Amino acid sequence: MTKGYVMIASGKDYVKQACLCAMSIKLTQKIQNVSIITNDTVEKQFENLFDHIIEIPWHEETVCFYDTQNRWKAYHVSPYEETIVLDTDMLFLSDLSHHWEIFNRYDVCLVEKVRTYKNETVTDDYYRKTFTENNLPNVYNAYQYFKKNDNSLEYYKNLKHIVRNWQSYYKEYLPKNTPRLDSMDVNHAICMIHNNNNNYKTSSIDFVHMKSKIQNVDWQQDSWVNEIQYFVGDDLKIGNYKQHGLFHYVDNNFCNTVFETYKEKYNAIS
Repeated sequence: MTKGYVMIASGKDYVKQACLCAMSIKLTQKIQNVSIITNDTVEKQFENLFDHIIEIPWHEETVCFYDTQNRWKAYHVSPYEETIVLDTDMLFLSDLSHHWEIFNRYDVCLVEKVRTYKNETVTDDYYRKTFTENNLPNVYNAYQYFKKNDNSLEYYKNLKHIVRNWQSYYKEYLPKNTPRLDSMDVNHAICMIHNNNNNYKTSSIDFVHMKSKIQNVDWQQDSWVNEIQYFVGDDLKIGNYKQHGLFHYVDNNFCNTVFETYKEKYNAIS
């Protein structure tokens, strides 16, 4: 059964992030299949990072936050029988092959736990008032899995309907702290409830999430890269803390800073 990673990238910054993520996969993972779904140009020098460069299908008339209207399409165009869908601003720092074994227990699965850069489990709901106040499953679509089967197909059909009608669903499911913008995390949470809350989430897998207000430190700015020093060499260190696993860096300035270092690392092995 084929396994691989897929990223949807809309805009040149996100394509660059996808290239960085793909390089980190090639450098650290046993399963190295990666595809990008984009309507933007991938520079020729980076085309070999991807098994497939896939055009985003089925044009959407409405434009949502971060082009979330396209996220449900990953299921339908992924070239793999088992797929992990990633946000583009992710970095693999160590081999996570065992995650595939955990994900394989599910038809569709998202993670429900994230860590700070100090390796503390995030409990602060600063960015997630909608989830806590409406009792939604606390899931993160930045790292999700599906296998191709009828159950997963039904799930993503429902997700498509939610994405295309998000305002109506938010009015029904989110009476408190209703988001003003479309959120794919929220859409997945509603989809889980809509699908009778079957087991679509795992606490056995997590990742470092670098949104600044959930780090348990008194940072004043929205961007962590302006608050703390970091170093990329053989390892990634944020302050004095060595990072491991999967790192969701969030800020595009980080990508621009470390890209050439990763390019050199990748060229050394390719």
